Amino acid sequence: MAGDKPFASIPLPLKGAHNVRDLGGYPYTRQAGECGTTAFGAFLRSGTLGRLTLGDREALRCYGLRRVIDLRSNFELKHWPDPYAKRPEEGVSYTHIPMLDQLNSSGFRGALPACMFDVYQSLLDNDASSIRSVMEALDGPGCSLFHCRAGKDRTGVIAMLLLGLAGVDDEFIVADYRVTQDYMGRGLRAQRAGVSILLLKKAPRCLFESAPVEMERTLEHLHARYGTAREYLKDYAGCDPALLDRLTAKLRGEGL
Repeated sequence: MAGDKPFASIPLPLKGAHNVRDLGGYPYTRQAGECGTTAFGAFLRSGTLGRLTLGDREALRCYGLRRVIDLRSNFELKHWPDPYAKRPEEGVSYTHIPMLDQLNSSGFRGALPACMFDVYQSLLDNDASSIRSVMEALDGPGCSLFHCRAGKDRTGVIAMLLLGLAGVDDEFIVADYRVTQDYMGRGLRAQRAGVSILLLKKAPRCLFESAPVEMERTLEHLHARYGTAREYLKDYAGCDPALLDRLTAKLRGEGL
């Protein structure tokens, strides 16, 4: 941590994607009080992979990539196919588990939410079965990459749960969410401009930002209604405790 600013991961140097980040490097605390740092090479979070170059794919293979979990809707896949679905790669599995974000997943054709917290709350409360499927798909040796379109919202909720499962403090979870603004700000502003043209009115700015307050409110909701990330995943989403143990160990560097 530099000064009083929480650590936030730096994207992998890929040409065709700008927000592919490792969940490694964050401090965690076990229930017994022992501390450690999350492992690199376990989980990658990302936005769309559609523009990956062959060199990018080789770099990800060398990084240890073994599975890709695509959180986007069927609508998004139709317009922006995933390269690992179009051109399978030996040793890398591809799984599609749609999570609906009320925005990209519908092509911005429905009523827009008032803020991103509304989206994240809905995902936690109403899409627990998909979240369980994502956790099951992330299980296994090697590096797992999960992504949506911008790598901010659906990806952010999964990253929040994984980091919370490992015992990472909320402050660092918020920092991991916020930093998307640094790496994707230009793209998010362009997306807002395009959506505003489509809607014939200005789309709310908050929907195209990763403001810390959105994740802070989401964490408050998680803790108030469900308790910890593990309690949410086990008791509400229905994840097998053994699965959660493996994911926790993997992110803590004990099961790579």
